[in-house]
Amino acid sequence: MDYEEFIFELLDAEPAVLGGAVIDTTGNLLYQTENWDLQQEIDEINSIIAEAQKPDGKNPGKIKIMEVGYMIIEFTPERIIATNVAQKGHIIVAIGDNGSIVAYIDPSKGPRDALFNVQSFSRKL
Repeated sequence: MDYEEFIFELLDAEPAVLGGAVIDTTGNLLYQTENWDLQQEIDEINSIIAEAQKPDGKNPGKIKIMEVGYMIIEFTPERIIATNVAQKGHIIVAIGDNGSIVAYIDPSKGPRDALFNVQSFSRKL
């Protein structure tokens, strides 16, 4: 699969998504858009994804990406939604059977505006 093309298809399908990345089921960062660098946070993201998969997984309450803190407002095995209270955007981690999409959502939009498309794309991985 061409992950760059895949993410750009998501960006075309959902204007609220401003950046994205693909992580495989073993935690490898397969692709990220140039405007977003998850290298420093990949271990934290993988840890949160793993925790969400546990039957008794505990919401860590927050995640930090590129020095911006986000409060986790939804934490399920299928998705993690986080928002920045200073209106610096939102994060959706859509967890599929073959990997996850991490999407940065436009601060002027709500995360639910993009949720359907982001989750639909995660099922295509």
